[in-house]
Parts: sequence; C-alpha cells; structure tokens
Amino acid sequence: MKMKDINYLLAAMGLVGAQALGDDSTPPPLPPPYLDTAFGWNPYEVPDADAAALRAAMQPHEQHVRRFAGVPTHAHILQHKAKNNITMGAWEWFPATPQNFMPYFDGLVVPGNTCVEPSWLLVQDPLSTAAQRIKSALGRYGFQYDLTLTMGYAGMAPHSNGGRNNFGATNNSFSGTWFLLKKSDNSQGLFLTFESDWGEGFNFNQRRAGVQNTIGSLTNPQSSLRGGNGVYVPHLALGYSLANGRWFGMVGSIDTSSYLDQNAYSASWNGNLMNSAFTANPCLPLEWANFGFLTGWQPTDNFYALYATTGYETEVNQNPFRHISSKSWVHLTEFGWITQDFLGMGPGTYRLQYAITDADDKTGFGAALNMQQQLGKKSQLGFFSRCGLMDNDAAALTNVKASATAGLVLQAPFSQSGWGSKANHEQIALGFMWARAAQAGEPSRHKNEYGLELSAVIQLTPTFFLQPDVQYIFNPVNQTDRSGEFVFQLQGVWKF
Repeated sequence: MKMKDINYLLAAMGLVGAQALGDDSTPPPLPPPYLDTAFGWNPYEVPDADAAALRAAMQPHEQHVRRFAGVPTHAHILQHKAKNNITMGAWEWFPATPQNFMPYFDGLVVPGNTCVEPSWLLVQDPLSTAAQRIKSALGRYGFQYDLTLTMGYAGMAPHSNGGRNNFGATNNSFSGTWFLLKKSDNSQGLFLTFESDWGEGFNFNQRRAGVQNTIGSLTNPQSSLRGGNGVYVPHLALGYSLANGRWFGMVGSIDTSSYLDQNAYSASWNGNLMNSAFTANPCLPLEWANFGFLTGWQPTDNFYALYATTGYETEVNQNPFRHISSKSWVHLTEFGWITQDFLGMGPGTYRLQYAITDADDKTGFGAALNMQQQLGKKSQLGFFSRCGLMDNDAAALTNVKASATAGLVLQAPFSQSGWGSKANHEQIALGFMWARAAQAGEPSRHKNEYGLELSAVIQLTPTFFLQPDVQYIFNPVNQTDRSGEFVFQLQGVWKF
C-alpha cells in the first residue's frame, strides 16, 4: 500500500489531518455501513467478515433491513432513504423507500429488502447471494417481500395404536408489501399487501392427518401453514397511510393474525416456538381470507391502537366477497403500550385485546392480554405471555374457551464466536401452554390441555437455519387411551 493511501485511510479515521495528505484535498468519504437488525431491538453495523453476501448483492445506501413484527423499528432505520425512480410532481411511483410509518406500524407493514444475514458456518453461498440480488432489484421498484420455504419432519411417542406416527411436510409462504405511490415528503402513500401459502404437508393435502388429529389435541403441535390443495391466498388488501404514518387502513381479503396479537418473542412457527398456541392466542378469533377492514392509529411512539372487522365463513380458496353476512362477523380491537425501559429491565410491549363476535344471531365477547418484556437492559433473555377468556358464544368460533401461554427466549449472542454469536434467528426458547375446550367442542375426554415445548434455532447460511424441537402434550382433549404424548420435530427453513 502506498503512503498516500495510508494517509487517506488515517485521515478518514480522524487520526491525522488533511494536511498529512500532502495537499489541500480532503479524504474521500467512507461508504455507509451495512446493518443488521439484531431481532429488531438494536441494529448494528455488520462487520466486514460477515458482509460478503450483502456486498455482492446491493449497495449499502440501498439497504432496508429486515423488520420484525411486534418490535418498533429503530429510529436509525426509519431515517434511511434510498433514491427513488419515478417522480411526477409531488408524487413518487413505486418508491424505493416506503412512506413514513410510526415505529410499531413500520414493523407490521414494511418487510425490508434484506434476506441475507450473518451466519457462523457459511458467510456466503451462491443461493443466498442470488436471492439477495433478486430482492434488491425488486426493492428498487417498491416491491418488498418475504419468501419462506420449509421442509419438516414430525414424530410421536409413544406410538398410536394403528395410526400414523411419522409425518413429513413442506410449507411455503410468499408475503409482502408493494409500495405503489407516495408523496415526495413521505407523509402518505398507497400500498398493496399480500400473502400466498402452498405446500404438500399439514393443513394442505394432508390437512386431515398430522399430529394434531392423531393425538387429539386442542392446539396444533406442528409447524404448519393453513390452506388447501394448490395455492392459498389468506391476505390480499389495498392500504393507505396518512399523517406521516400515524394512521393506516386497508381493505380487502384480510389475515388479521398478521397484524394483531404480534409478539416479538413468539410470533412464527419458523424461528420461534412451533405449537400454534405460541404463535397466536388460541382463543382469539383471528380470522384470515375473509373480506374486511383493518386500521391502525399510533399518535406517539409509546401507544398504538388497531381495529379489524371481518367475516369468518369464507371457504378455502373461495371468493371472500361471496361470503359476507352480518350474521357471521368478527370485531377485534387491540391497544398497545410500548416502553423503552420497564422497571429497569429494558424494552417491553403490553397489549390489551377485545373481541366481539356475531354468529347465528348470537353476540359473543372475549378479552385477552399479550406481553413481551426484555429481562435486563443489556440482557438477551426475554419473557412473553398471552392469555385470554371468551364467553361460550365467542368460544364457538375457535373451540377454545380460555388459554394461557408463557415462555423464556434466550436470543443470540450467547458467546463471542460460533453458534449463538450472530444476532439473527439463533435462539433457545422454552414455553408452557394451557388451553380449555369450549362447550361447542364437547364431548371431550379432557377439559384442560397442557403442554411444554423446548426449541432451538441454528443458522447455517445467510438464508437457511435448522430448528430442532420437542414438545410434551398433557391430556390432549380428545385422546382416549393415553394421558400424554411426546412430539419431536426438525425443520429446515430458507428465508429469502
């Protein structure tokens, strides 16, 4: 390296003045760093050793990091702006940077354009780099998405008498937001949100088999999406945001579970605990693929409100506009309080939910609580809990009268190097669940079902991780010959 190059580097680091360059010039500016979200809590600059896959697929100034639903997006991320393509007067078409959203809503609506993340085994591989190049290119025209491909295995013990005890499955999902139009000052904009699911596993063409039906459990122990044969579209809606992102609304075929009842520590069967009781409150009527309306209001960083109203009788892969009836309707409201430091333990979010159901000229009611709390200002350990209670009429929609879940999640880094050192998907989680069957589900052998689950995530490449998981279900509500069952699972997940 030449002496002048060394001086340029030292000057850029602030260790020498411009006069050390031998002329009146100033050092060239250093490029902005690549970022990683660290589970959404604390974004950090990606070290050069971990940035190879990003460097090969996008420029740093183009990056919008991956968001995590249930976590307010950090202010540093919200300030990022990329160059837009098509401008007409005060409006921009297919903007490379979405319009402004308040921090909690940003995590719900904006997927980001980054899929490759630091991993301890392979820093870069051709599949991850190609996936990131595609994602970067589409992101320049406002199209941001998450593509998840999953292969899983589930086995049970003790073996059921004459039944199937081992299952294999594939479950795939393509979801995202296409930002269509926004004001040049980012204060408002139009967007399209979507989700499509397909697979060859549980809740698809094997939907009448699987662990849940085999052991007769009220909740589903298995990692799976829902749908029918072919491609299933549970969400397709047009949205608009106003007032610098303090308000947004969307109308169309709505999946309420993608927006309400989020929890940063337990939100998805691929990367978090797998039992359906942990991914969403089992007694809340969180409907999908039904015509409806959803709106959100966040006046400050510390408070938000969400409201959704939808039907609930749309058949699988049917037109939701043909299944609209005031006698089959659900109303859901959620109020959230967000704090950056709760009693010295660090950030937490506390949610109150209320449900009203209309079914067969009967009105049902229910309420639920949802909380997530970091356990220490600098701790990687977090606590989560969901609980709820429905009256008999509201419980008829889910067959769950009451439920409670709680758990601990230890997120990376666990160490300075190796597995557990990368702040992405890697974690260990332990959860406990309880659910009570509704009157509509009777007769059942047991009224109360309990479960324990232990799960781990090991990220092997920038876009692939393995997840081993073990559960024990106590007193499955419809089990007749045993009081409990072990469920062992292993899934491999590609996230593009």
